Amino acid sequence: MKIERCGGRAIDKGGERRGRGRRKGSKPEHQVWRIIPATYQHVEWLGELERTRGDEFDFWTPVLKRVNHPVDIMVRPDLQNLLRTLLQHRGLGFHVMIDDVGKLVSSQMSELSERRENGRLSGTALSGFDYNVYHTYEEIMQWVDDVATEYSHIVESFLLGYSYEGRPIKGIKIRGTGSHDANPRAVWFEGGIHAREWISPATVMGFTQKLLDEYDNGDNLVVEMFDNLDWYIIPSLNVDGYSYTWLSDRMWRKTRSLNAKSACIGTDPNRNWPYEWGGVGASTWECSDTYRGERAISEIEVFNAIDFLRKKKDDGQDFIVFIDFHSYSQLIIAPWSYLESEPRTEDYDDQMALALEMQSAIKDTHGVVYNYGAGADILYACSGVTSDWGYGTFSTHGGNTDGGLGAKYSFTVELRDEGHYGFLLPADQIQPSYEEMHAAVRALGAHVLNEMSATVQ
Repeated sequence: MKIERCGGRAIDKGGERRGRGRRKGSKPEHQVWRIIPATYQHVEWLGELERTRGDEFDFWTPVLKRVNHPVDIMVRPDLQNLLRTLLQHRGLGFHVMIDDVGKLVSSQMSELSERRENGRLSGTALSGFDYNVYHTYEEIMQWVDDVATEYSHIVESFLLGYSYEGRPIKGIKIRGTGSHDANPRAVWFEGGIHAREWISPATVMGFTQKLLDEYDNGDNLVVEMFDNLDWYIIPSLNVDGYSYTWLSDRMWRKTRSLNAKSACIGTDPNRNWPYEWGGVGASTWECSDTYRGERAISEIEVFNAIDFLRKKKDDGQDFIVFIDFHSYSQLIIAPWSYLESEPRTEDYDDQMALALEMQSAIKDTHGVVYNYGAGADILYACSGVTSDWGYGTFSTHGGNTDGGLGAKYSFTVELRDEGHYGFLLPADQIQPSYEEMHAAVRALGAHVLNEMSATVQ
């Protein structure tokens, strides 16, 4: 069974793992530890540990600038004694959130195999598409085609481009039948930029389907949303990495591009965007999960998205919303992330007003609470990320390649959960996740429509 190693981790789809110092009768496992910093000194130290040794310790959650906020780290067997000692020296305790990551991976993959063997995932036609299970890359791309066929009166599919390994990256564009603007303002949603975050593509597909059905059923708000805005939706952007999580390493995060100066594979596509690329919070080491790439836009998947959006802007289409869906932590993150001092944008108050409306809609659905704020306010600063580029000032396609999209409402949304399962969220949480995001998108649509109407008046 193939084992992939990069940055010290080695977990494969069957849940097997290889660690140094393993003895017969002893079964060290990859574990996820939860650490709760009780002081700001603890917070600072954990942030430094993430920045300097993130290649060894896989931080499943970022270190927020708040005491008592949990930090989850996946620790491979041969480093558990070392981390335990480091924590003891700092007066920090921990408890094990997941005692055997490999077993949880194996259980999830076995469940999916069983569903296929029993015929419950035998077809991908839209009428039989199961939104409450995780789907392969091929099934997600088929969903794009089937949605475009089923809702051809308002949906068309488009090819964003091809991945490093040659896979097509497809999306859909939604424009209501009542649209009378040749180039209406637009919304961009993307999922799956980090490969192991399976809940992201599943959630994007789930809430999209609900909105499409509501439009056809004459829901007043959704009709207004689709008739007055264009909606571009990419369920899975990092398709090579996503495919790899199904085939070899469930915990893979990055792209699958080769690095000329290292045997380690891949770049973090959420550190590769050109707006303020190469600063804090992005690693220069190819083996790191937050490796920024040799240069900005080195990853073809990132290039495809930026090139598509810049061409739309050049053609006169203005984007008001840009959202990148991730997991996990239940956060709504606005710019700036790259700027640690004074990280709030000039649109901060409006961005927080919308985030609050989205938070309320989410909570009203299933009682789940999402926190929100500017990236470097609630996280440590990081650079080359999507939400900063989405908000950054636009430059014409032939001009300054460092420019952003100019979308006022540019967010990173971190989906469920808060760490009990982390990236291995069970399939029974897919539906509540897309239901609460569906409510959030409706709140977003109402907010943007009201703002557009007020501007016209």
